[in-house]
Amino acid sequence: MTSIRGATTVTENTTEAILEASGELLTEIIKANDLNTDQIIDITFSATKDINAVYPAVAARKMGIVEAGLFCVQEMDVPGSLPMCLRIMMHAAQPGRNQLDMNHVYLRGAEALRPDLAKKKALIAVAIDGPSGSGKSTVAKAVATASGIIYVDTGAMYRAVALYNIRKGVEPGQQAAVEESLSDISIELRYDSQKQQRAFLNGEDVTEALRVQRVAEGASVVASYQAVREKLVALQQVMARKHSVIMDGRDIATHVLPDAQVKIYLDASLEERTRRRMHELSQKGEPAVYEDVYKEIEIRDHRDMNRTHAPLVRTKEAVYIQSDGLAVKEIAEKIFEEMAKAR
Repeated sequence: MTSIRGATTVTENTTEAILEASGELLTEIIKANDLNTDQIIDITFSATKDINAVYPAVAARKMGIVEAGLFCVQEMDVPGSLPMCLRIMMHAAQPGRNQLDMNHVYLRGAEALRPDLAKKKALIAVAIDGPSGSGKSTVAKAVATASGIIYVDTGAMYRAVALYNIRKGVEPGQQAAVEESLSDISIELRYDSQKQQRAFLNGEDVTEALRVQRVAEGASVVASYQAVREKLVALQQVMARKHSVIMDGRDIATHVLPDAQVKIYLDASLEERTRRRMHELSQKGEPAVYEDVYKEIEIRDHRDMNRTHAPLVRTKEAVYIQSDGLAVKEIAEKIFEEMAKAR
């Protein structure tokens, strides 16, 4: 459950003016937080003593909010407080969202009550595209941690689709079966107490399970299916509308976040990417042959760059970074420079 605050002022102490202001505030809170009225648990309305012509909760009933608990109170008459003021405290049920996700709404001069809540920081979106093994995820996580914006692991979402199907005995190449499974798949990205992102598949933490080679290869296959991309892209775009985000993938700048203020194309030679992948597998204790890994990455590159729907391409706006020989910190600094220009 989350709580949402809001406030507004009323032009005069009449039924019409009070209900107009209350209805406007409720509408803006619902819109700002992508709420359905059936998600509202309860609403407490408070009004200064110069407002008493009608209960503001009547506006909620007129909007069809009939199941939620509604309560109206009159505030203390504190000298110097904002006159003709209505406030709202709303509780809502939205699984997967926490208090930091909420957008509080202050209208008609009520911003002065809580400027820290009323004035949201301008959102920024950073899109990083590039081939497998170019270092996108590592760099994106570093930038997110240093800048305080949210890292959205789009690759993990595609891996989750592949993992679900593999567990069900469905090969990623069976397109019809994979697309049919989408209605049974729920994917969430959450942060643990150490602010590390965890991936949940139908409520199960599958973060580690997503990193095995078979799932990684399957993700590249299922990502070529339009139905899969449409489902996951819609989820990713919702995140970007609510938070400053950094995303990495194959089609972030071209398809997922075409209006991103910062677009990066991060590249690396095939040899360098193979070396990095070999090191990653070695760290996990998974045996691998250099030639096999090289070929797998080469095949994945061809698939990603030649798929029909949203292939990997470098947009003309994207800043090109060749990562061979560069430390993560050096790449991140180049991205910070672009973010500073965009602000």
